[in-house]
This record gives sequence, structure tokens and C-alpha cells, in this order.
Amino acid sequence: MQFLQDAADRLEEDKQELEAYAAEQAETLQQLTDANNALSARTLTLAEEAASGPDKVRKQLEIQLAECRNQLVAAETEVNAMRMSEQSQRLALMNELNTVQTENDWLRDQLRGLKR
Repeated sequence: MQFLQDAADRLEEDKQELEAYAAEQAETLQQLTDANNALSARTLTLAEEAASGPDKVRKQLEIQLAECRNQLVAAETEVNAMRMSEQSQRLALMNELNTVQTENDWLRDQLRGLKR
């Protein structure tokens, strides 16, 4: 009987760890999204400044704009990779949760059988 309770406790701890990991992944994704938004805003600002400045300043701003665009592309790529990773992680977590719930149900049935 103690074995079944220990197994149920272990499964609950595993579930909590997986949920904590998912929360960390969500926070990382939010940070990358925020960085992406900041870079997008900076890109727009630089584009506006480039359109209204003299040639020398415009050229400098175009260089900065190109750098920001490259950073934006890199950030978007990273965000997309994180989203795909998060989706995979969510699927794995859901599968693990289903397994944990199935095992938990089985353990409950075993406990009920022992009590009878």
C-alpha cells in the first residue's frame, strides 16, 4: 500500500516539475517576443529617420537599419524556434500528464481494491 502511495507522490512531483518547466519556457518565449517587438519598433524608427535625414545621416541610418533588420530576422527566427520548441514541449507535457493521470487512476483502483 505504501508503494502505491509513494508512486502516486512521485507522479505528482513529476507533474509539478513538468509544469514548472513549461512555465519557464513560456517566460523565455515572452522575453523573446518582447525583444522582437522592441527591435521592430527600433527598425521603424530608423526607417523614419532615414527617410527624413540628409544623405550622410541617411546612409548611416540605413546601415543601422540593415543591422536592426538582421537582428530582427535573427530574433524572429529564435522566436519561431522557441514557439516550435514550446509546442513540442506542450505536446510532451500533455502526453506525460495523460500518462500520469492514467497511472494515478490505476493506483487509485489498486488502493480501492486493497481497501475492500
